[in-house]
Amino acid sequence: MCLWNRPERVPHLLRELDAQDLPHGIRLVLWNNRGSNAALLRRQLAAFHPMGALRSVETFTSPVNVGGVARFMVVRKLVGDRVAPVVLLDDDQVTEPEFMSTLLADHRPRSIAGVYAWRTESSYWDRSPLDAGDDANYVGTGGCIIDGSIASDPTFFDHLPDRYSFIEDLWMSDRATRLGWTLRKSDAPFAFVADETNQYRSMIGLKDEFHAYLRSQPTH
Repeated sequence: MCLWNRPERVPHLLRELDAQDLPHGIRLVLWNNRGSNAALLRRQLAAFHPMGALRSVETFTSPVNVGGVARFMVVRKLVGDRVAPVVLLDDDQVTEPEFMSTLLADHRPRSIAGVYAWRTESSYWDRSPLDAGDDANYVGTGGCIIDGSIASDPTFFDHLPDRYSFIEDLWMSDRATRLGWTLRKSDAPFAFVADETNQYRSMIGLKDEFHAYLRSQPTH
């Protein structure tokens, strides 16, 4: 999970993840993209005492905001080229206790399943709603389970244009599609909060531009 401008959500996130119905437990990795929040984050973690599913919490504070692509830096370090399930979550999502177990049931090798999934057409905003289990060509990085091996290829980072480096959701979906992976809609239970602080509002036009750019690239 990447953190940037919602530090007040951290205690809630810890409680929600600790309450997950997941007997094998959760290893949580937090990437903090805002250095000024580092001291607060340390205090929040010190004050939290897990009693359920949350087995460990690791943090890294970046000196600069590198956006959501940082998720995949962590995934590459943790997973390497192994086929292993990794859940990506946004800090504006309130998760029900069955959220993680539902995503895990949806996991398959060489696949991505997520709660924010669409069939996009000519535009990023030209998209069709899906039912649980339906095939998609776009899955958002918030609330999804991925085969972590997608980040093992160095070109995942090297070929992402700098102009679009904060739009890792479209990049992940496009890369997975070109690899022949399966993208699907999940019905893992959650809700959104604090929408007014969402970073995507500043990227609405850029997302559509990146969608057009990716569609224009040749397939191999």
